Parts: sequence; C-alpha cells; structure tokens
Amino acid sequence: MATRPKRGNRGGSAQARKPASKAGAVKKAVARKPVTAAIRPVDIDPGWAWDDRLPFVQGKQLGNLIYVSGQASLDPDGKLVGEGDIKAQTRQALENMKIVLAAAGAGLRDVIKLSSYITDASLYREFSETRSEIFGGHRPASTVVVVSALAFPGLMVEIEAIALKP
Repeated sequence: MATRPKRGNRGGSAQARKPASKAGAVKKAVARKPVTAAIRPVDIDPGWAWDDRLPFVQGKQLGNLIYVSGQASLDPDGKLVGEGDIKAQTRQALENMKIVLAAAGAGLRDVIKLSSYITDASLYREFSETRSEIFGGHRPASTVVVVSALAFPGLMVEIEAIALKP
C-alpha cells in the first residue's frame, strides 16, 4: 500500500523550494500608490425649485455610478401628475428619472437596477406594462415593493435607480 507524504512535506523540504539569496542582501522598501484615487460624490440637481426645501438631492454620482433618488409623479413645479392613474404616474416618474440621468450625462439605457414602490398590488400589471413600454428591450435588474403609502398624498408609484455611466 502506497503512503502519502505528510502535509507540509510534499515533494521536498521548504528550504529546497526557496530561491537562493545573496548573503546580507536587504530588500529596499518601496512606496506604493493606492490602486484607486479617492472618488468624491457629486450632487445631481435637475434644476427643480420645489425640491430645494427637501433634505436630499435627486441624484448622486460617484465615479461612473449614478444613484437616482426615488422619482415620483411630480411636475417641475412639484405638483402631482396623473392623480389616480398609475400609467400616467409611472410615465412621469420615469420622465423625471430621465431628466436626472441626463443632468449627469446618462440615460435610461444606462440603468442597471430599479427599485419601485407601488401602493396597490392590483395595479402591478399596468405599472409593469408602462415601464416596459418606456424601457423597451432594456431590462435592468428590478424590485417592486407594495407599500401602504408614499411621501406625498396621491402618489401611487416611486422609482429609484442605479445607473452605470458609459
């Protein structure tokens, strides 16, 4: 019966595998630069006056990544669009998302992740169809969560995104 060598002793001693070094040689310390430079987040402001009083920005860019805050069915003056109509609200929320992305030099085709919040599960199909019309064949990773309410009265949908700028 063949026996296996003990661990730590496979094919010779550790000393035999070490490269020969010159007697008394000292390695020189080498300063290494960081692999990535510090990236600072940049606020994305689409220019809407209504959101100036809110404690957040509509988007943040960090290198090539863009984080879009939850977009709702509000017009540039902060007024509700499409009250009671999930399709109209979805279109407006995604139009707002396009505006935020454009302010960062990107578009809906650059979206890699969507998180959506709707207030009525029975309207999921209408929401999903409208979203598909707007995104066409582009299919980002997605999550849809049903919630009891959103931040402002009358809102039925809110959509946030992560995009990768080309």
